[in-house]
Amino acid sequence: MFTVTSTTPYARCENSPVIPMLDDSQAWSHLPPLADGQRQELPGWARLLAESLPRTTSVMLELDTLHRAHSPLGAVLAGKVRWWAANANHSPYGMAGATADLRRAGITIEEIDSLNSGGDNLADDERQAMRFARRLTLEADTITDDEVASLIKTFGEHKFVALVLLVAHANFQDRLLLALGAVAELGDPVAPLEAHFAKVTNDAELAVPPRIMPEPAAATAVPEYIDDPEWRSLDFAGLQKKLDRQRLRPPRIRVPPWEDVARTYPEDQRPPHPVRIVWTLVCRGYQPRLAAGWTACLRTFAEEAKQDRVFEESVFWIITRTIHCFY
Repeated sequence: MFTVTSTTPYARCENSPVIPMLDDSQAWSHLPPLADGQRQELPGWARLLAESLPRTTSVMLELDTLHRAHSPLGAVLAGKVRWWAANANHSPYGMAGATADLRRAGITIEEIDSLNSGGDNLADDERQAMRFARRLTLEADTITDDEVASLIKTFGEHKFVALVLLVAHANFQDRLLLALGAVAELGDPVAPLEAHFAKVTNDAELAVPPRIMPEPAAATAVPEYIDDPEWRSLDFAGLQKKLDRQRLRPPRIRVPPWEDVARTYPEDQRPPHPVRIVWTLVCRGYQPRLAAGWTACLRTFAEEAKQDRVFEESVFWIITRTIHCFY
């Protein structure tokens, strides 16, 4: 059971985390060496992950710093958006971290207390951001074209993409914190880590636990009937018509051409062939640093976790269907 109050810049948990938490020194011993910067206290979630996923933890720490300390939205708006997303997710650790970041940015406890007021004391742009953060967290599939157009008019395309990426990262992080039972640090949550880790591509260079794949399950008979009214209501032709309609919809934001996106890559990392994935073009085209940080997390986790692809795709299917994501 988590307990948190808006005037307490940290959260406590009555239960233990679901996996052992290393102390700070132990966690650092598992992570890749630093390429620049200095060690500092690690957040609790990093101490939970460092032993099993050291490389993934290192790139997640770097992405965490990008959003918390170098957001194109500015420290104050980024901190408030992170707080609103954590509040919607009932994530005390997320709220505590956002509160500490806002305090470091000069926001008073009284101002932070007012964040839960429904927007009465907010400027128009902050009220828009608050409403969007909550809706993207709780009911993303109901957001309208007009809402997005209004946000782009207020913030511009580049900051709007930064806002989307921040809320997406906040939701990813909150689910991680809640699932692991992460315990926030006593006292103020630690500041973002202003350091970069050396790139390690070989698990043998780190003490990564071996990945033991489960024994294949015995094959089961394919059921003749699936009791799934939602999917039984669609025939293949009807599904294709819906997909065609979706493909023909104009995007809510201008999709940058590959020629422009290609220039955001360092020359030695530029893909040899044009990328046609629309979400990559949009994220990388408008926010190359944030997009690169997230891509590093995905690729590093895939390399390090060595999970079964059928299992991964099955989980992805369940999640996207649950939140009604056509993609």
